[in-house]
Amino acid sequence: MDETLIEAVKQWNIDASLPLQVGDFTLIFSFEPDGKGEETIFAYKNEKKGWTVRALYNDGSGDFSVRVDIGMLEFSLIEFITDDFDAFRSMTEERLPAIIESHYVHAEKDFNVIMKQKGVPDGDWESLLPAKYAGFRRTVDPTCAVRIINGSYMVAAYYDGVTQSGLAVMYNFLRDDFFAERRVHNFPNLVHDFDSTSVDELRGALRERLCPVLDEIRDKAERKAL
Repeated sequence: MDETLIEAVKQWNIDASLPLQVGDFTLIFSFEPDGKGEETIFAYKNEKKGWTVRALYNDGSGDFSVRVDIGMLEFSLIEFITDDFDAFRSMTEERLPAIIESHYVHAEKDFNVIMKQKGVPDGDWESLLPAKYAGFRRTVDPTCAVRIINGSYMVAAYYDGVTQSGLAVMYNFLRDDFFAERRVHNFPNLVHDFDSTSVDELRGALRERLCPVLDEIRDKAERKAL
């Protein structure tokens, strides 16, 4: 980032241009350019869940972007990618707080028709999905499923931020199926115990396999840490 751009970013009155709080997300202004890869301009952080939404500048590509980290997955919001600082500033001021509100604070407002017709958020999930298990904390359940990428919602997630390990169950509304991914020290791979095409099938798989799979992930995370 050249000196002119650094000065332009420093002159951006972020705490006056963006809300200091969006739901449980708190604005953190943390611009300290070092010319080494990605520079964080500011971030919204949800301390309770460990989620972040970061505004970034990439020294290599010269692009600005917004990157979302929800523990079990990290991805960019492609609509914010630009090499024009003025355009990026305008987009983030006008659109980012509303996106955080609808996508990650009140995610139920972001359900599409297919999700609703499928019945994913309906019924009693609380008794099926414990709030905590084996050191993992539930960060997502079907009543507040989070829209992610590639036509999918994350409908359930358990995560341990210390080991960067956990389990996420997704619903792809383009394929109309459920699938899952586990992470052990942030290394991902698919787990097929929860592959299903109906909500009833998914409930049955979670009832039978959720705790055993989380036990396996915990065991692998502990053995890998030794």
